[in-house]
Amino acid sequence: MHRVITPRSDSPSSQAVGVDFDETLMLVDSRGWMDGQLYGEPIPGAIEALRLLAAHRAVFVYTARPRRFHEAVAEWVTRYSGLATRVNDDLDRAYWTKRNEILVTNLKLGAACYICDKAVHFDGDWTATLPVVTQAIGLDRIHGRVPA
Repeated sequence: MHRVITPRSDSPSSQAVGVDFDETLMLVDSRGWMDGQLYGEPIPGAIEALRLLAAHRAVFVYTARPRRFHEAVAEWVTRYSGLATRVNDDLDRAYWTKRNEILVTNLKLGAACYICDKAVHFDGDWTATLPVVTQAIGLDRIHGRVPA
């Protein structure tokens, strides 16, 4: 069970939600990377979820894409959601607490939670988490066991 993190004025990270871009907001199909072009449609339900989250918390969209693509990501988010966006211009930023404006960044900012298609939930137990990770990255297929 996940704990509930309520927003607190003394905890900037409690005020935000981080949402991954590729394969969480935008569908990436069999065409793959295509030199960074943003060609995908929203994943069903993603835009409604983004709007709901933005109505209640600060939201940042994070991406592994290089900074040269961030403006295009921001435009994509605005085009589909109607929400205001801003590209992060502070490389030392640790938190995003502004509501009603989505920040686009490639930094992992402090947040109450992160929504990502590649995430593995960690609840403090490495003996439970490591098998999930080794399966996700294919280490469980090396001679049928996890390498030491």
